[in-house]
Amino acid sequence: MTEKELIEKIVAGQDKLFEQIVEKYENMVLGVITSFCGNKPDNEDIAQNVFVKVFFSLSKFQFASSLSTWIYRITINEAINFSKKKKAPFVPLSEYKGDDDEETDFIDSIENKKDNIEKQAIEKEQQVLVRKAMEKLQDNYRTILTLRDIEDLSYDEIAKILDISQDKVKIWLFRARKKLKDILVKEGVLDELQ
Repeated sequence: MTEKELIEKIVAGQDKLFEQIVEKYENMVLGVITSFCGNKPDNEDIAQNVFVKVFFSLSKFQFASSLSTWIYRITINEAINFSKKKKAPFVPLSEYKGDDDEETDFIDSIENKKDNIEKQAIEKEQQVLVRKAMEKLQDNYRTILTLRDIEDLSYDEIAKILDISQDKVKIWLFRARKKLKDILVKEGVLDELQ
């Protein structure tokens, strides 16, 4: 069954089929939320809000974009709104480990690779510094970096999600990377030569 057929059946009253959409997109939704809000207990609540909005808006979905693009938009908006309300720190997706807290993950990684303790500590410190620097970026720049550099989406996918041109995606991405680099240089994280 195609996504269009699935959506049409859900809109027609076969609500149980919505579980297929949740199963297909829940990891993507949680990943984006984690990128914006950190690995917080609220992430599942935010994801639930996303899927509630998706469910109640399915009848308005026009198929002008893919379902994943539409769900990305809703997720980004929910994550940004939550982040603003709670002033949640930005955490790169690469730090997302599931339900364990960060300290446990860090300790586990040290125990698994005792010969690289110093390297891991430096990488962890760098991740924290980059996360703090990304908190200082405008939402559109943080969003573009998340979608391109963390979620690894194409320019075309990002343009569709944000409803902007690919040229604008490239411009925002260039500016976002430059601003992030400037912040990191100013804070002494990067040498100016890099």
